[in-house]
Amino acid sequence: MKFLAAASVALVVATPAFAAVSGYWDSSKVIHAILGNDRVADALRQQPIESITSTENGYQIASQDCRVDVQVNRIAPDRPGPVRFSLNIGQGQCD
Repeated sequence: MKFLAAASVALVVATPAFAAVSGYWDSSKVIHAILGNDRVADALRQQPIESITSTENGYQIASQDCRVDVQVNRIAPDRPGPVRFSLNIGQGQCD
């Protein structure tokens, strides 16, 4: 009976906030999606990436002559699991 009560408590506590993926894996998934996006590559004129900087709303990716801001829109899950997201790719800015 104690096991059943403990299992019930565990199910109640397992809300989406507690089921989130660790910060490392979450950011890794987002960065992989950004780097795999053709619009980001084109905004950087296909130049090698020199830096990835976290910003208030996402990331700034920079090459030797260009940079592009990527806004990350996180979507809270309606059930346990990783947070979903969408990307808004800005215009590339080149020197």
